[in-house]
Amino acid sequence: MAQRKKRGRPPTITQKIKQDIVDGMAQGRMLVDLCERHNISRSGVWRARQADQDFDLAFEHAASTGILAFLDDARKQLDLADSRDEILKRKELLRHAEWMAEKRLEMFQPMQRAEVKVDGPMVIGWKTIENTVSSRDLVNGRARQLTAPPAAIEAD
Repeated sequence: MAQRKKRGRPPTITQKIKQDIVDGMAQGRMLVDLCERHNISRSGVWRARQADQDFDLAFEHAASTGILAFLDDARKQLDLADSRDEILKRKELLRHAEWMAEKRLEMFQPMQRAEVKVDGPMVIGWKTIENTVSSRDLVNGRARQLTAPPAAIEAD
């Protein structure tokens, strides 16, 4: 016989489940896997984060720590790879971990070197320097044109 789908209210996210999610995220596990483990949805976790500010802060901190753990693990796995296919696979995993770190962690984000604040009109253009090039320095013709044939090389 086929099993019937359970209907009704989805399971409540208890403090124990919240703590397990925070611990798993801090170890570098993915939220999807943790949700499957507890038979809850990611949107349910999102709603729980919105309702509980302490859980939201703990989740954010655990996610950041988990990204660093994931990044370290990806680097270690790349060092341990022995075949070409494993190296390529681990390299892609490391790129993904770096992308996640760049997206989420402030220390991996590119820094602005300079910020400019302008109060008013700004003119950008080339500054010309007058009387720096004499007429004898100008070239009228091809840049590699020779004016005289090269001297013949004398043979000994």
